[in-house]
Amino acid sequence: MSEFLKEYGDILGLLAMPLTYGFVGWFTNWVALKMTFYPLKFIGIPPFLGWQGIIPRKAHKMAGKSVDVITEKLIKIEEIFDRVDPKEVEKELKPIIDGVVSDVIKDVVDDINPKLWDLLPNPVRDQIIKNARSQSGTTIKGIIQEIRANIYQVFDLKSMVLKSLTGDNVKLIVDMFQAVGGPEFKFIERSGLYFGFLLGLVQMGIWTLFPLWWTLPIQGVIVGFLTNWLALRMIFRPLREKEFLGGLFKFQGLFMKRQDQVSEKYAQLIATEILTPKRILKEILYGRAAEEVFTLIRHTVAKAVETTSTIAKPVLSFTMGGENYNQLKTYIVERLTRLVPKSAEKLEAYLEKTLDLEKTMGDRMKDLSPEEFENILRSAFQEDEFLLVVVGAILGALVGLGQAIYMNPSIVGL
Repeated sequence: MSEFLKEYGDILGLLAMPLTYGFVGWFTNWVALKMTFYPLKFIGIPPFLGWQGIIPRKAHKMAGKSVDVITEKLIKIEEIFDRVDPKEVEKELKPIIDGVVSDVIKDVVDDINPKLWDLLPNPVRDQIIKNARSQSGTTIKGIIQEIRANIYQVFDLKSMVLKSLTGDNVKLIVDMFQAVGGPEFKFIERSGLYFGFLLGLVQMGIWTLFPLWWTLPIQGVIVGFLTNWLALRMIFRPLREKEFLGGLFKFQGLFMKRQDQVSEKYAQLIATEILTPKRILKEILYGRAAEEVFTLIRHTVAKAVETTSTIAKPVLSFTMGGENYNQLKTYIVERLTRLVPKSAEKLEAYLEKTLDLEKTMGDRMKDLSPEEFENILRSAFQEDEFLLVVVGAILGALVGLGQAIYMNPSIVGL
């Protein structure tokens, strides 16, 4: 076997060059992709000795770009809530509120004086409950109308998207890029093998003419560099389909060519993972805007309670005094206010159907210009494309050096 290698080793090494550089091209591209997405958290000794995936490391900035695309090109905040019909919200919530109004009022009265409710004449109690129920619809509609009128004060879309894609949720933005650009990332891997193999054939010719060991690491740098650069280039360029060889061959950037499919997938992910009815309601009711929203709700409910309790005020005031009456009214407002978030689930199905964000965003994304559409995926690479290419060049150089040692062991004293 050793005799065979002595006699044919150079030939085998020469024939292995296309295969070796096919592997180099694939491996460098594969590593570059992994370094783009992983690890999700920094591994090593901060701040410089270690690595964190490019996308996780810049998740906040990339999430900001996603927000810009969503809010500037795909959907407007006011448009979301203009589609919400206060009458339909009333239809969904009123039965829930009506069903508990009597219990809420009685419980509140009992909290102040357990005997008070029984002391009220039946007509007064019935009138309080009846008026409360009749006013509940107006209250609900008033809440929605005030939210719509003050939407920029009570709903922070950018903050919601950023929270959904950063911090502990950084995996979501990684998953989004992988889902949207899946075919392109597979192409990057495979293209490294193809381009590397072709460049390896060129290397065979160079080595035959110039069998100098130091040329192999240099060629490794070139192969590692070119395979990554060509793959990235072919994904995004040309932006529009171009004809080559007099129209015999047509080509468009692979990602750009899939604009319709990508638009549908991207819109689906945004609608099902970020701008879901549940998240929107949660942001309004419990997010940064909670205090502003609840202030609106209290204001609207308070007016309804004021109207509802007018007929009973003389009796209530006579029984408990003016100060306690006002305390009772405050309790009623707070109790009714707490019903709103508890009833939020009832609205989710209605909002999903009414907002129809997936179709709206998908259709508009399909109409984006190539320049606008390109940024959706390229933002994952653009600032660090050079770094990815350099990683490929370094790995290619190491493989080339190993190849040089095989072809000429004397360089390391073997």
